[in-house]
Amino acid sequence: MAETFARGACGVEWPQPLAGGRFVRRPNRFAVEIETEAGEALTLHLPNSGRMTELLVPGAPVLYHPSRREGRRTAGDLLLIRHEGRWVSVDARMPNHLFRACFQGGALLGFEEYTELQAEVALAGSRIDFLLTGPGRRCWVETKSCNLVEEGTALFPDAPTLRGTRHLLELQQAVAAGDRGAVIFFIQRDDARRFSPHRQADPDFADALAAAAAAGVAVSAFRCRVDPQAIQVLDRVPVELA
Repeated sequence: MAETFARGACGVEWPQPLAGGRFVRRPNRFAVEIETEAGEALTLHLPNSGRMTELLVPGAPVLYHPSRREGRRTAGDLLLIRHEGRWVSVDARMPNHLFRACFQGGALLGFEEYTELQAEVALAGSRIDFLLTGPGRRCWVETKSCNLVEEGTALFPDAPTLRGTRHLLELQQAVAAGDRGAVIFFIQRDDARRFSPHRQADPDFADALAAAAAAGVAVSAFRCRVDPQAIQVLDRVPVELA
């Protein structure tokens, strides 16, 4: 597959309204406690299982989408956190929305031959994020959320991911069977200059990503601009697998 890169503006608006507060603590993987600007203590859903210890610092400003839906256990979704003077998205669901928006808007080169997109399609016992189809062509696509950046390098994952490693192996098998495969990392902040697998956090994933790339799976990474209105794909950054 040809290298993929962004062409033109592509983004997704955040659900509105967003409300502000400050991070207090994380009682479990998918919940956080915050203090609102009015001084109210709230428990929010955290749509991200990563560690994010550098972001989830007591007192850090946050933005969340409130929800008082009947039967809901939390008061809304935590979406953005302020870190070193910039907003960072902590919504691990966002990469799928970004890929869909970019694909439908023709903003990613390298995918022009595909005309149909299906989400959550079964492959080898798993579900892959997207299956793209076109005349005589199929391409399996996995998207990943990245929000850890150290000294200009975006790193994924920040905790071991057996599921992520399995998906890479399945993409590699799909390519060996004659299909195409791609994994796209959306860096949900704008200060990354390059991307690399986080070998210290998960050496198996790093090895699997290198093996998948060597077998023909396309690996791309895009940094994003994040603000309280929207998240926008900016440009492609180099991928360093070594």
